Amino acid sequence: MDISTYSKSELTTLLKGLKSYRALEKFVGKRGRAIFARERSGTKLYRVEYFGGENRSILEPIAIAAYARHFGETIDSKSIEWKQNDTIRGGIRIFSGDDMMDISFQEVENRLKR
Repeated sequence: MDISTYSKSELTTLLKGLKSYRALEKFVGKRGRAIFARERSGTKLYRVEYFGGENRSILEPIAIAAYARHFGETIDSKSIEWKQNDTIRGGIRIFSGDDMMDISFQEVENRLKR
């Protein structure tokens, strides 16, 4: 790779990307690599974690409506990554990028304990 063929603006952009990657890897670790890749590609992470016993077909319209209402994003159900999480005591957690919305009994229980 010959860096003399690049313009100053391209080198500046490359340096910013390298600094961002280094900071993400230092502070976030393995997850930082995935965040950096999503930033570079311009894609956004849509993930829904749900309790194991719940039927995903029932949760799909709830999740899509929550994305529209809470995050202001209309998305297709195919772009959502579904993950079973048995530590959630019923309900779901909805992630949009690094933002999260918790609709679970565990969250209600934690608020009542305060």
